[in-house]
Amino acid sequence: MNKKLDITQVVDEHLCHSCGACFASCGHDSISFTESVGGYYMPKIDYDTCTNCGLCFEVCSGDHFGKTLQDIVPDDPFVGNLLGCEVGKATDETTFKNSQSGGVTTALLAQLLDSGAIEVALVAVMREDIPPRGDFALVRSSQELYASQKSKYTPIPLLSAIPELKNVDGPIAIVGLSCHFHSLQNLCDVYKWLTKKEIIKIGLICDRVMTASAIDFISMQATKEPVKNFVYRDKQKPAYPGNPVVTTADGSEYMLDKSVRMEMKDFFTPARCRLCFDKLNVFADVVMGDPHGVEGVDRKNGETLVLTRTQIGKELIDKTKNARYVVLRDVDQQSVIRGQGIAKKKKEWSNYVSAWQALGKKVPNYPFTPKIAQEFSKEKVNLLHSLSLDKYESKEKLLFDAQKHYTNKKLKRAIKRPLSQIKTIIRKLIKG
Repeated sequence: MNKKLDITQVVDEHLCHSCGACFASCGHDSISFTESVGGYYMPKIDYDTCTNCGLCFEVCSGDHFGKTLQDIVPDDPFVGNLLGCEVGKATDETTFKNSQSGGVTTALLAQLLDSGAIEVALVAVMREDIPPRGDFALVRSSQELYASQKSKYTPIPLLSAIPELKNVDGPIAIVGLSCHFHSLQNLCDVYKWLTKKEIIKIGLICDRVMTASAIDFISMQATKEPVKNFVYRDKQKPAYPGNPVVTTADGSEYMLDKSVRMEMKDFFTPARCRLCFDKLNVFADVVMGDPHGVEGVDRKNGETLVLTRTQIGKELIDKTKNARYVVLRDVDQQSVIRGQGIAKKKKEWSNYVSAWQALGKKVPNYPFTPKIAQEFSKEKVNLLHSLSLDKYESKEKLLFDAQKHYTNKKLKRAIKRPLSQIKTIIRKLIKG
């Protein structure tokens, strides 16, 4: 009998995006997740209990889109269907202040839970641990939502919770990234009980995550003490878009400049994120994110961009506004698309897929293909670096090289700043 493909092949091809669908598909508890040296969070099969059913591969959207996903891909897969574009914030002051931007995602969930419209919400959280790591939680009351606020920017196998939803009788809300909803649909193709569930899909705009090792590196810039909690962006420190905040085991809190995260984003980007086209989460009912490029936005306190995609999403937004959980106003669709850099995203995606192919790697089986790029040397370098993160002998050596990279970038930036100032003075003199 031929051996069926399983999730190990996906991991070996570096196509896994740590969504957790494979774990959810396994009825024999044969799959577990382990963190690699580079901070990738990957599934591993216990072949002593594995029955080679092949379901873990079948549901994996990291490798391929299933039949339903292929059938429902929008005409423009980078933008998707849009029924409305709005910007605004939560009306509850505690929710708003604790949010990453405007707190609308949390306000939507609070309205759904308070009104009894859903029984449970599946959300991402940052687990307080040493070191802190991304995790998921099933929330049944609005009072539990506080811990789910702010983006995590780290791999979280959210769909590992799907088996726990089997015994949930009422409607469910899931807050996830595009990869989570890709694999959720693949799971629905396999498990008919899941298609019978009433699921509201609240998507998050995702430019990419960083491997879990980024948490360790950024924490190192603040303290050498053991760290138990980590926030990528706290807009109260001191204002939107916010800075990283690190909390040690003894409760001491340290704030870092947001430039640390931005400078190291490329260093810790997983290879699979580079191959994803779906920044705007086109299969969700409603999508939340930062309102880049939108005029008239509160740049000090933060607001949320809201993209409504389906009738379910529209009804949710309308009910939440009518219940006064949020205040929203319409914004121009084209300014939203420009602000999110979708034209650039299309080009970058083509370049990265072309570079991936040039490296002899397997490309995710999407139902559409990119325009083949002629020049992708930068993208090839970035991919090779991402693949190299797991080649280090230890986490300590990885972080040592990350520190050298960060120091060099800071030095180059310090040199460029005076040169830029001199050029500005010269231009003014020429004009004057």
